[in-house]
Amino acid sequence: MCGFARRSSASATRRARSCRGAARCRPLTRSAVVAGVATAVFSLAVGVASATAQPPSFSPFGADLPGKRPGGWSALTVPATTRPASVGAAPMRSAPTGLTPCGDDPAFQCATVPVALDRRHPDGRMVNLHVEVFPHTGPQVQADGAVFVTCGGPGCSITSGPKLGFSGFVLPEVAQTRDLVFVDQRGVGLSDVIDCPALQAGAASSFYADSAACHDQLGDTADLYSTTDVADDLDDVRRALGYEQIDLFGGSYAGPDMMTYAVRHTKRVRSVVLASPAVVVGTDPFYAYAPKAMTAIAAKLCGRSPACLAANPHPARAFVDVARDLRRHPVSGVGIDSAGAPHQITVDENLLANAIMYFRGGTFLGPGEIIPAMNASRHGDDVPLLRLGADVDPANGFGTDLREFSAGHGLARGCVDGVLPFDKSAGPVARATQFARAFAREPDFYGAISKPAWAHPGYLGFQPSQCIVSRWEDRPMYSAGARVKGVPTLVLGGEYDLPVPEAVSKLATKVMVDSTYVGLRAAGHDPEFSSSCGPELVQRFIDTRAAGDTSCADRPAMGWWVPGSFPTSVEDAPAAAQRDGKPATEQERRLATVAAWTVMDTVQHNFFIPGDSVPLRGGTLAFAFDPIENAARWTLGDAHFTEDVAVSGTFSAIGPDFDGEFSVTGPGARTQTMRITGPFLTDRAAMTITSDIGGQPATFTVPAY
Repeated sequence: MCGFARRSSASATRRARSCRGAARCRPLTRSAVVAGVATAVFSLAVGVASATAQPPSFSPFGADLPGKRPGGWSALTVPATTRPASVGAAPMRSAPTGLTPCGDDPAFQCATVPVALDRRHPDGRMVNLHVEVFPHTGPQVQADGAVFVTCGGPGCSITSGPKLGFSGFVLPEVAQTRDLVFVDQRGVGLSDVIDCPALQAGAASSFYADSAACHDQLGDTADLYSTTDVADDLDDVRRALGYEQIDLFGGSYAGPDMMTYAVRHTKRVRSVVLASPAVVVGTDPFYAYAPKAMTAIAAKLCGRSPACLAANPHPARAFVDVARDLRRHPVSGVGIDSAGAPHQITVDENLLANAIMYFRGGTFLGPGEIIPAMNASRHGDDVPLLRLGADVDPANGFGTDLREFSAGHGLARGCVDGVLPFDKSAGPVARATQFARAFAREPDFYGAISKPAWAHPGYLGFQPSQCIVSRWEDRPMYSAGARVKGVPTLVLGGEYDLPVPEAVSKLATKVMVDSTYVGLRAAGHDPEFSSSCGPELVQRFIDTRAAGDTSCADRPAMGWWVPGSFPTSVEDAPAAAQRDGKPATEQERRLATVAAWTVMDTVQHNFFIPGDSVPLRGGTLAFAFDPIENAARWTLGDAHFTEDVAVSGTFSAIGPDFDGEFSVTGPGARTQTMRITGPFLTDRAAMTITSDIGGQPATFTVPAY
């Protein structure tokens, strides 16, 4: 699990950057998805919304929550567990001892656990771990145990908001009998966060210089943020809170937290759940898994969309053609991003592989739209393709809120943990030479993607790694042959997961010997948030330590809407199917499609913008969330998906059902009213368009996915 940022394009980029840059995890932190009252409205679409009165941001990484300030906590300090402490024997009750209500949310109990910064010198400097406990909600006085959860990245803070996704969506039934313990790792969130201002600001032009400066700023502490340290910290927290055995949940780069803990503290582990675990030990330093998976993921997304498949009967071949064409003929121009900002952008194979596909993989917008967008570009319409590029424009920078994500921690942890193609302790010339030799041995292509496009310097490629600019200690999480026996483990993967493809998630089963792997169909990164199946599997496993019936994983987690094409006019659009009413002309059926697609495209792109956004070819969209009615509303004003049709009106969602009435002005300035309803984004479902044909109602349908 990972954190979030100021805008969807920057947040997606920063999060995924951590996965491969310093340590190949994902951030793509959709793991940071936040759950709450609005879960029923949006879980089919983008995960879980915040339970606060603030409107959810619809970022794949979760809602933007008000940040907690270090001075705003009401917390007691638990004695450091590297020294004798009677608190270790305290009985478990509604809240373990040594905790007081958190200042921002009294439903959680807060504490600080000091641990040795350098475990080789336990009497030296300390680091203060911030811990939040969600006490079990059932009537029993004593909890059955506790589930420990951290955030991925590396660098994401679990207590900055992602905790709500677990207490409210993934683990609410488990929380009736077990405490949920959320720990900010050393150097993250409120655990003496690492603040390297220049690196945190995320300027693309100074990526390597800012990384070197951060290393120098850390000085003799730079090598003290390894996953082995994190695992031992978690055991100190366990002892401080008085739990004999604990259950572990780790998603993305938090997966290695829990795997390493299980290797080092096996007897303290009751069960482990890993979701899209970003396995590091024994993996490819160039992370070829991701580009090799791109063709299949793009093809599956298009292939499951009736509209896209009809226009692209061979989607795998179509994606190969996209990569080839952008390699040979990049597309440049002014793109308008989903928030309405203009960007002078060039869409080439490098941007395709490292941003549109990889960073946008968590939202499915990149993999879903790239084939039809490229088709439009080949026919002279660059607008959809340039929008994809503008949404991930490197010129935006990659800055992130320090409370939510520490770039310095990501650097320090990733560099000591990481498998890199050079000797971390060698001199600068030797490191550069070793990298160059390793790079030369790499194949020319990783699937459809060329080596220069994927393994590229800086934020768009991370090759060489930012670790190359400084000396680091090599501190593997565990030995390459490590095996954990006797610990029941559930490993979840997502069929559409690009940051941590299923091939990587499955590597965890080699370490966790007594494990069951379950791949969730049509799920992306952090599959536990993709649908109700994730929480069902996770909670049953923690309760029984057995996977049980996993058939829900075979049902598509979400039917992401993929357009078949990006028509510039009604004449170019496919005709909607007519269900009943007076027979309509081909033109009227095409207009019904354009009206529905205008609403669907505009709303879907707004999911990843914290606030208002703009339609593809002009107009406005205003977003509002009503926490009392538990409803989301999108108001479109003269929205254009094609150049010749304007759509205005309000689209509302309560639960999985969407409903809206719109004024649609088509060619010839003729205006009519259309009602668009249905379970938008639901697999195998349809959106219904009702309009007036010659004074009589007529009903049409288009796929909702």
